[in-house]
Amino acid sequence: MTGFDAMFLGIGAPMPRFQAALDGDVLRRETLDQGVYAHYANYTVVMNAARREPVFAALNIDQNALHVVDSRSWRPDARIGAAHQLTDPYYDRNPWDKGHMARRAAAAWGDSLRAAKRASDDTYYYSNAALQHENFNRDEWVALEDWVLEHKGPKDGRLSVFSGPVPGAYDRTVEPPGLPIAKVPPAFFKVMCYCDAAGALKVHAFMLTQDVAALKDRRGRRLYDFENYQVTVAEIEELTGLVFDDAIAAANPLLSTDTQERRRSMGITHFPERLETDGPHELMETGDPRHGFLDDELDVFIAAAMIDPEGDETAGEWVSILNLTNEIVDLDGWRLRDRMRRERRLEGRLDPGAAIAVRDLSPLRLPNAGGTISLFHANGMQVDRVRYKRRDVPAEGRALVFAYPT
Repeated sequence: MTGFDAMFLGIGAPMPRFQAALDGDVLRRETLDQGVYAHYANYTVVMNAARREPVFAALNIDQNALHVVDSRSWRPDARIGAAHQLTDPYYDRNPWDKGHMARRAAAAWGDSLRAAKRASDDTYYYSNAALQHENFNRDEWVALEDWVLEHKGPKDGRLSVFSGPVPGAYDRTVEPPGLPIAKVPPAFFKVMCYCDAAGALKVHAFMLTQDVAALKDRRGRRLYDFENYQVTVAEIEELTGLVFDDAIAAANPLLSTDTQERRRSMGITHFPERLETDGPHELMETGDPRHGFLDDELDVFIAAAMIDPEGDETAGEWVSILNLTNEIVDLDGWRLRDRMRRERRLEGRLDPGAAIAVRDLSPLRLPNAGGTISLFHANGMQVDRVRYKRRDVPAEGRALVFAYPT
């Protein structure tokens, strides 16, 4: 099996190394390449011996050679050993799915349909799976993977993608009868690498959360369950114990090191940078203007929204804003923004404890299929952001109430 190719992009994008604390957890067996690497068609996995899940999966994708093929059943990889893999009992009669780290549809490429089918089948080893909540796996995780697979930026349609679990401070567990306890990762990371038309390396890094209570956040900004964050490679390294190649870390557009000049000239308020994102239109690129955050400092919230009104969809939509401070809030110059960055300016005063309904939202749109609503201060800083999916939208004519952060 060929496995991951570090020169697949035409320039080096090698697999990450291990910090000392992680190195002792890496599974080592004589049956693996260099005692560590399990190679499959188009991807490679490194296993965590203690957690029985991948440390990471490194996948090459050729968008121009993809094929649509059937799936197959999961099975253990004898090279890794049954004792080091989470098998079917860990996913039986509970809300946990076998989350592919190297995606089947993304690995299913080759110079023939047969080669693509073999590569797809190779993703169905338990060594390529981690415990993902069924809602997370079938929605947020697959949405990011769809975006990566369909991304229009790569030269020659080639990408190298690294994915894996993010361990937590105190993970939830799964304990099938008679079997050892397995820990549920609170989050997952994905690092996407490709070359643009000019041949320059481009890198975007993401972290998706499924149990923020298990993550230690020492940087002051809250994390939210089932949220997709664009993050720095440095933050992924800190949380996982991996060490990415210097060129990969340098090509990521988000910044990890705090300086007063960066705060002043770029408007960055928190380091390392971490930005909520729900699609390529929200992706931060090198040189893009930033906005700061007041959501942990100013208790003004998007309280509710009428997503699916009776009658005229556009005319009936509204957004409610609630002031939980002890001060009058002057809304002049504030803005509401939808996921496509369309904005509606606000005005007026909001008394302590009071709420207002912002009607006539045009040009904003609140699609029933899902979206985001962001609230910005007149100084350009984000005050609140809420996100909803199709499954969250109540029956026609009923408002969607958003939970407040605690």
